[in-house]
Amino acid sequence: MSATGSGARWRLRGGAATRATTTLADQCVASASNFAVGIVVARISGPTGLGAFALAYAVWILLTTIHHSLITAPMAIMGDLRGDQSEEFIRRGFAADVTLGVMAACIIAAAGTALLVVGQRTFGVGLLSVAPWVLALDLQDYWRQIGFMQGNPRKSLMNDLLFNAVQALAFGVVFLAGLHSVFAVVSAWGLGAAIAAVYGLRQFSVHPSLRGGTAFLWSRWPTSRWMVSERVTAWGGSQLYLILAGVLLGPAALGGLKAAQGMVVGPTTVVVNAGGSFGLPEASRQLAERGWTGMARVSRLVTGAGVLVATAVGIVVLVAAPTLIRLLYGPKFVVYAPSARVFAVSIVILAFGVGPILNMTATRRVRPLFMVQLGTLALSVAAVCVLATLFGVTGAAMANLLTCAITVAAIYVLQSSIRRSVEETSRRSPGHLLDAVRQRIMRNIRFVLVLSPADSSAGRPPSESHEPYL
Repeated sequence: MSATGSGARWRLRGGAATRATTTLADQCVASASNFAVGIVVARISGPTGLGAFALAYAVWILLTTIHHSLITAPMAIMGDLRGDQSEEFIRRGFAADVTLGVMAACIIAAAGTALLVVGQRTFGVGLLSVAPWVLALDLQDYWRQIGFMQGNPRKSLMNDLLFNAVQALAFGVVFLAGLHSVFAVVSAWGLGAAIAAVYGLRQFSVHPSLRGGTAFLWSRWPTSRWMVSERVTAWGGSQLYLILAGVLLGPAALGGLKAAQGMVVGPTTVVVNAGGSFGLPEASRQLAERGWTGMARVSRLVTGAGVLVATAVGIVVLVAAPTLIRLLYGPKFVVYAPSARVFAVSIVILAFGVGPILNMTATRRVRPLFMVQLGTLALSVAAVCVLATLFGVTGAAMANLLTCAITVAAIYVLQSSIRRSVEETSRRSPGHLLDAVRQRIMRNIRFVLVLSPADSSAGRPPSESHEPYL
């Protein structure tokens, strides 16, 4: 049957519903952890300390983006864990993740040291605080993604619950000891990741080894090269403006932006990231089985859930931003409430782009998406330099709003073009041609049956009501 026929219908039920629900629960746990770390840093160290942490967190997001693009996303798209060699792919992916993590830790430590040497102590301490824990943070996320790809998000949830439990205990020790440094809080975060990363080895029965890591990265390079380019460029468009704002306005302003953004993005990220974790493996599976129609049903579900949550959060923030930011981050952050309201509008617009990006990633049409993100990066840099200089922290948030609106519009235009290309390729495929031939044969059989004597005796010439399908 054709991928666009009635058999292409897909519903979120049975195993897919269970996976989606468990993935959402896991994302709640993971996002609560990230959200809590920001609040704890703000309460302990104020806007300046949160600014230092914001830089470290942005760098960690960059590294997570890279390891997703080079390792876990290609594994999901190519279905590495759906075959007989899944255990070997998991081991090789682990080796590749360790290789990337060690390299990243060295680079971050060097950058932090350089910032200290040039007198940027706040930002230097932020980078040096996260450098020892980068490998553990990336490995913990790797095990989460493996659970999703195996269709067993319960393992991902258990790993995240352990991560949060250890982290909560470590935060308690930091609080009781009266420690007020960014390094202490980030170390509590990293310690939870380290314990969960070790537990992941037991969960998936992997014996630690670096053998084959580099070869695995090279084997995925044809798929991952444009993906990593697009994702890093997207990171630049969504995160670089924070760093530029910190350079232009100072660490305290960066901390205020982080608080305003976190209050809006935190709850919405739960659904958006859950949609990505569930959506990419599921969309890739539906694309292989049912074509664009099946994949589009998954992406529409993911987009609808994200938009619904983003709208609900946005309305709450627009109405009560000063009260919320005071309760969560403290009275020093109330002056950043206008920025939170701007972010509330931005996140709703951005939620509409989740599905199209998912579709383009699943169909491996990443190169044109990279070009869009490259333009987004240039726009974001120019907008924040101009608007932050003119309007301060609120101007930096307005730059993000402008960038989100233009980017989502461009992505929808691009998706329309890519859909036509995918459907044209599908029509030329052998499977589609066989479907067309089968349908043509069945139509001609029906036409022959119409010409039978039983039909002719009714006194109605067949040629008056039937046309041959030739």
